[in-house]
Amino acid sequence: MKFEIVTPRNTRRILVFAIALLAGFIMTRLQLEGLTDAGRLTLGIFTTAAVLWILEPFPLYVTSFVIVILEVVLLGRPGGPLGLSSTGYSIFLHPFFDSVIVLLLGGFVMATALKRYGLDQRISRAILSRTGTGPRRVLLGMMVTSAFLSMWLSNTATTALMIAVAIPIVSAMEPGEPFRKAIILGIPFASNIGGMGTPIGTPPNAIAIGILAQMGLRLSFIEWMFRSVPIVIVLLIVSWLILCRMFPPRIEHIDLHFKDQGAMGRKPKFILVVFACVVALWLTSGWHGIPSAIVSLMPLVVLFGLRLLRDDDLQDLGWGILFVVGGGMSLGIAMRESGLTEWIVGLLPFQSMGTLGVLIVFAVVAAVMTSFISNSATANLLLPIVVGVSALEPTTAAVAVAIAASAAMVLPVSTPPNAIAYGSGLFKVRDMALAGGMITVVSMPVIAMFIYLFF
Repeated sequence: MKFEIVTPRNTRRILVFAIALLAGFIMTRLQLEGLTDAGRLTLGIFTTAAVLWILEPFPLYVTSFVIVILEVVLLGRPGGPLGLSSTGYSIFLHPFFDSVIVLLLGGFVMATALKRYGLDQRISRAILSRTGTGPRRVLLGMMVTSAFLSMWLSNTATTALMIAVAIPIVSAMEPGEPFRKAIILGIPFASNIGGMGTPIGTPPNAIAIGILAQMGLRLSFIEWMFRSVPIVIVLLIVSWLILCRMFPPRIEHIDLHFKDQGAMGRKPKFILVVFACVVALWLTSGWHGIPSAIVSLMPLVVLFGLRLLRDDDLQDLGWGILFVVGGGMSLGIAMRESGLTEWIVGLLPFQSMGTLGVLIVFAVVAAVMTSFISNSATANLLLPIVVGVSALEPTTAAVAVAIAASAAMVLPVSTPPNAIAYGSGLFKVRDMALAGGMITVVSMPVIAMFIYLFF
């Protein structure tokens, strides 16, 4: 088979990459008052990354590598604009081996084990079998299950699983039954919301924790959940009420039929015990003193050491996501060290807006951006800026933006769960836009006000 490098698709990629580099170069040549040479170079890197993350000519993790290369070449050379030593460039590489990366890796390993041994299906069946047969209760059960699984698995995998569970249920309904749309839409919305709940639930959470750690602010696993789980509960209830209101059921009962998986074997039971122990250690790290990242290494040792997971499973872990998180944290270091963050914040009148006003503004900006680009890219672009706003406490600001970056429900392209649900063909874009738009609009003040009032 003939291999061609120059194809129309690759030509577009090369063209977008050239445009991104050109845009970055132009920014470095601008004489902006109050911005140092290092700041101008970092602004160029930021611009290049923004173009690549928005237009996405290649996978997001490739952009992370582009960022590091540009940082080392332009900023990290000895005697360069940052005045680093011969090994000073390593500050841009450290984020790729940060404790947050290890924490995420442990989460991916546990998620892979749960899926490999069918425990995700057992958990979903255990919850749904207790919801009853009323349509609204079934929808609530679907959404609670999706949200809970998304706290520990990827929201993409959770949505794919739950859509597979839901398809036979909605197929048994009359074609004109409006509640079919409620069930299919409720799954991706709940998956997006559930990902807010834990540091491993979605990449923006890990990016926020990593950037805070670079500032010397440590946010533990349970501290994150203490801030986020109440918001998850409130948004789940709001989303459920909106869907029930927009797509009221005409039927009175829904029969749930599940395929019998048989008795649980010894290996799945052992995996479940390991999962419970790891989660317990994550939640109690403040008591026993073992860092969450070290706890995350334990399932790697146990599951791969006992060959419960194999080399193929190692290859299937979310390495790309880890590199995306590392690239965003590396960009945050460059922005802070060069003074670019402080310069950008100084241009905006945050002080006159008040704390709540600033939180709402950043939450809205995050939600709007995530409607069109990935939430990882949104977090990478916004978080280095928001943690530098003096009107906000950094931890409060980072948590608010990270959570808001997962609250975009408007379009199929907004998040992978939305796209998977749309692929079912059971609703139209306007259905998602109307229901998701209402949920997103309600979510922004809820997120901002909850964090403002309680934290």
